Amino acid sequence: MQVEEVIKKRKSIRKYSAKPVEKEKIIKIAEAARLSPSASNKQPWRFVAITDKELLEKAAGSLGAINSWARTAPCIIAGCSVKKDIITHWIAEPLSGVRYHILDMGIAMEHMVLQAEELGLSTCWVGWFDERKLKKLLNLPLNWRIASLLTLGYRAENYEPKATKRLPLDRILVFR
Repeated sequence: MQVEEVIKKRKSIRKYSAKPVEKEKIIKIAEAARLSPSASNKQPWRFVAITDKELLEKAAGSLGAINSWARTAPCIIAGCSVKKDIITHWIAEPLSGVRYHILDMGIAMEHMVLQAEELGLSTCWVGWFDERKLKKLLNLPLNWRIASLLTLGYRAENYEPKATKRLPLDRILVFR
């Protein structure tokens, strides 16, 4: 598939089949994130692929009622940021007002989303979750922050995502 095709095909999926995601595909998806760019090439990301059924159920419980659909996902990937570089993350971020580690996480996780789509898998970004509860459940180091979650799996056969409206290009692109 061409990149443009992958981008146009990709939708947020909120209902998955019970079919597990193959470990090889999860590794390939993580590799796409590993290859993404980051500020000063500091790569402040870490990922936790949750595939254990019992742990998935507990993790889904930290997402609240609004995201109860996430219980159908056979995999949830926690995208964690680590502010590890003194110059890039502890000096430059406050001076510039740009949270580079969060931007880097967004880029890396979008690489994951696009790779998943190309592999025939579906995803949905999840930003509403109880980070404290999830960090404890996953036994994450103190300096790891969960920036976002991705549900990952094969779309349920009977599920069709809602159509989304997009702003026209002339509303979002300005030439000077």
